[in-house]
Amino acid sequence: MPKRTKGRANGEGSIYEYPKGSGIWFAQIMLENGRSKRRQVSSQREAREKLRQLQAEYAQGINLAVQQPTLIEWCAIWLETFATNLKPNIKEDYAFVIKRYVEPASIAKRRLDKLTPAEVQAWVNDLAKKIAPQTVRNAHARLHKALEVAVHNNYMQRNVASGIELPPLARAEIHPLNFQQVLLFLDAVEGHRWAALYRLAINLGMREGELLGLVRPALDFEAGTIRIFQQLRRAKLQPDGEREFFLQVTKTKAGERTLQLDDDLLDILQAHLAHQDEERALLGDRWRDPWGNLVFTSETGAPIHVSCLLDHFKSVLKRSGLPAIRFHDLRHTAATLILADGVPLVTVSKILGHSSPAVTAQIYAHALDESKSSAIAGLSRRLRRTPDRTTQSTTQSPPKTHPAPHDRKRGIPHSEAGAGDGTRTRTGLLPTVFKTVASAISPLRPGVAPQ
Repeated sequence: MPKRTKGRANGEGSIYEYPKGSGIWFAQIMLENGRSKRRQVSSQREAREKLRQLQAEYAQGINLAVQQPTLIEWCAIWLETFATNLKPNIKEDYAFVIKRYVEPASIAKRRLDKLTPAEVQAWVNDLAKKIAPQTVRNAHARLHKALEVAVHNNYMQRNVASGIELPPLARAEIHPLNFQQVLLFLDAVEGHRWAALYRLAINLGMREGELLGLVRPALDFEAGTIRIFQQLRRAKLQPDGEREFFLQVTKTKAGERTLQLDDDLLDILQAHLAHQDEERALLGDRWRDPWGNLVFTSETGAPIHVSCLLDHFKSVLKRSGLPAIRFHDLRHTAATLILADGVPLVTVSKILGHSSPAVTAQIYAHALDESKSSAIAGLSRRLRRTPDRTTQSTTQSPPKTHPAPHDRKRGIPHSEAGAGDGTRTRTGLLPTVFKTVASAISPLRPGVAPQ
């Protein structure tokens, strides 16, 4: 009979009450080198659950012999060690959210192994009393990401930020300009150094960063195209450094797109670049474009600060008596006007660089509803009966007609008579009408009414 080994193996454990009759229970698990880890609870049932948790953590590879970091300590470790692949502006945003919303909270000092879903839920509920629902969701998303990395690196058994009840979001409102307001706005900025920038924002729905990060090689005047593939951002590239401008890829892969421009837009861009060349020649070495090929710059050739652009935008709106909309609403304006012009949803989605037409449909449901109403009204007008039109009385018998002869009797081969699914094309394929991006982007010239 083999000799029995004394003691418990690594990963094995026990529960016990000490002192006896005190109601204080312990769950204990054996670790390497004869050491152990124990947790104190207030009942035998809790002790069993805690032992199972310790054994699960041990099996997962979590080092129970080392005290786990607090939540705020882990967030610092994560940002410095594990978040190296984040875009600089995204990393800066994570650091800001953690400092503003996590660090002052009570959960910041909780160790990762003791943090519970209930505590995270309480943190979310407290934030919901102070800030907007979308901000709460953003803060929770950052915390969830940090804890997900902790789970993947065996700091925690599971992500306690999962399954949290978040405040509901009201449907986001957009405030696009109508066509007459657009013409008024373009008249107000005509002659300004950023007039072409505003025109692209309204005509193509380009995002703010995409406009400011547009470079000359992205414009192909021979092919008549513009390639949107990057955006201008400003953030700290080093932890202790100053904020600086940099170019990075678009928000999503779908954001990379090439659009065909009409002659009007090409003429506007050529005139803008010619004027910029004159400014560059006058300033010479004092031209401050760090990349040397930005399409839109300040008077000195430097990248445009977003705050400067927004200040000018707001002043134009106020001076023109237009609604105080956001700059991003120019993108919504573009989408709404293009949809109102009857352009297919799929084409509009590609112009805007959305990940799918479903995203476009969700954002611009109001424009689609208006388009459907217009289409129904238009068809109704065409079908409206006039006094000189005569109709057959329902009491009369329908005229006798002879059935059409079979295809073979008419000399039409069956393979060419139509598709088996009932379509009337010879190939059996559904007829498709394609509308190019160039035709979808209708020109916006003062005094020209939309078609």
